[in-house]
Amino acid sequence: MSENANAEELEIRKEGNAYVVIGPNGQVGEITYRLADVNTWILDHTYLDPEYRGGSLAPRMLDFVVEEAREKGRKIVPACSYALAQFRRNPDKYGDVWERAHGEYSDPYSTESAVSPER
Repeated sequence: MSENANAEELEIRKEGNAYVVIGPNGQVGEITYRLADVNTWILDHTYLDPEYRGGSLAPRMLDFVVEEAREKGRKIVPACSYALAQFRRNPDKYGDVWERAHGEYSDPYSTESAVSPER
């Protein structure tokens, strides 16, 4: 089953501090964030069922979070590996919401940090 063949059967919707992808048999993906402070979100988890990877779903989920952050005037710390990779690859697309106060790829809130807080 490819994403394109079943795109009409997929729905991305907001649930709390997450965007989830719902397919015909339930949830197939999610991207979550938590608050670091009133103006900063930590994008901490992205998951997509292997069956749906490699297409446009993960970037679309990320774009939903980024658009919400822009609308609310928030910054994002890309703490999960997927989000950090996308922010690094697309600084023109995400630079306006990218919180880098504590280092180039600031994510000191994550235990899986790409850059340790000591740097």
